[in-house]
Amino acid sequence: MSSRREFLARSGALVVSFSLARVGFAQEGGAAAKPAAAPELAGSLKKTPYLDSWIRIDANNTITVFTGKSELGQGVRTALQQIAAEELDVAFDGLKLITADTDLTPNEGYTSGSNSLKDSGSAIRAAAAQVREMLVDEAAKRWNVPAGSLRADKATVIAPDGRKLTYGELVAGQNLHVEARPGAKMKDPAQYEVVNRSVPRVDIPAKVTGGAAYVHDIRLPGMLHARVVRPPSYVAVLTSVDAAAVEKRAGVIKVIRDANFLAVVAEREWTAVKAMNDLAAAARWEEKASLPDAQKLPAFLTALPSEDVTLVDRTAPPAEGVKTLEATYTRPYQAHGSIGPSCAVAQLKDGVLMVWSHTQGVYPDRDAIAEMLGMAPEKVRCIHAEGAGCYGHNGADDAAADAALIASFMPGKPIRVQWMREDEHSWEPYSPPMVTGVQATLDAAGSISSWDYGVWSNTHNARPGKAGDLLAGRHLASPFTPSPPALGSQPDGLG
Repeated sequence: MSSRREFLARSGALVVSFSLARVGFAQEGGAAAKPAAAPELAGSLKKTPYLDSWIRIDANNTITVFTGKSELGQGVRTALQQIAAEELDVAFDGLKLITADTDLTPNEGYTSGSNSLKDSGSAIRAAAAQVREMLVDEAAKRWNVPAGSLRADKATVIAPDGRKLTYGELVAGQNLHVEARPGAKMKDPAQYEVVNRSVPRVDIPAKVTGGAAYVHDIRLPGMLHARVVRPPSYVAVLTSVDAAAVEKRAGVIKVIRDANFLAVVAEREWTAVKAMNDLAAAARWEEKASLPDAQKLPAFLTALPSEDVTLVDRTAPPAEGVKTLEATYTRPYQAHGSIGPSCAVAQLKDGVLMVWSHTQGVYPDRDAIAEMLGMAPEKVRCIHAEGAGCYGHNGADDAAADAALIASFMPGKPIRVQWMREDEHSWEPYSPPMVTGVQATLDAAGSISSWDYGVWSNTHNARPGKAGDLLAGRHLASPFTPSPPALGSQPDGLG
């Protein structure tokens, strides 16, 4: 795998430094005028305002677009490729899209909350429009003609007299550093040729033909298979384990224990599964009751220490009510129940840890794994590989931490960890329980005169960023503490 620096160092690439000048515009009337607010960059360009973080064009006319968002089955790879192709004026299949990879793509945090097109789509659209403008301007300069007389089509700039220059020819041998501003001219939707058409999903063919579509399908040379023996309950302590018989089993490479973290590594997956079962039978745990009574969960939830946030508070003039209606709605903890159990592959080689994961956030997962292992974040590379849908936060990050931790005990060896179905249903981050109380008053005409709506809930976000947010991080001899619950508000927080 090449690093981003190596990736960008190849000759003949368009490399653009993007800076945002603070410009004030005086109003008519002059001296007393207040500077107008500078126009904002689109979406994730606010955090990553460099065009070379989003688009690369090589001298051979190869076009690569980068996004920090992950394909989770929502079709975002196809949509973002359409957006980039449209604004760059290239064919849909005339570019390559690279999704979340901490060595190559922008840091766009988590892929969640239906924000991919709002954040990444708008950034790619603006970046692509600006790159297209730059290429047309470069062609105009070479031909000494007005830029407005030229058009772009299929990664080529064309003059009225038929002269053509490919995008690759326009950037060959140059390092272009330009100061870019918000407000690149987007294409008129009436001229769309890609965005307004249905195209086949790029992620579907391999999935329906048995191809290598998922992280579960990754096979690396010399790869070993691992399974983790989970505690029987959340606060159980591993007091002893007799691993001698398991370690002697044919095909077993290593039994790994660090306090409450217990795993076995084998040459073949089925060997690892059988060894895991034997290891679990040989383990002795000390348990104590720690879970609330499931039958009294609503009362338990509303009695917990809490912090309130007001989303809407609109006070109307008092109204006489003739009827008051009240109701309480509850829901228990919910398993996400992903069709495919969580899985990850990791390899520690030459001091660099590579992790392939179906995480919703490669950068937060990288940072959490780095903290857990005491490594510098730049020595951990987290690459998104599709999983079988997440439907909310599942065990992807924890499986990645399992694989990374086991790989740290076995440098050079690729380690594949796939959870068992019982692991997924017992240990994934459950969606939290909720209690909703509603009260409404009706007036004589039957119209609502007052309305009160309250929700009690645990935090809806236990995704990593810290080592304590990973199961493996909490099971070590020197355990990490989970991040405290965070109070969030709409549009991205709570239920």
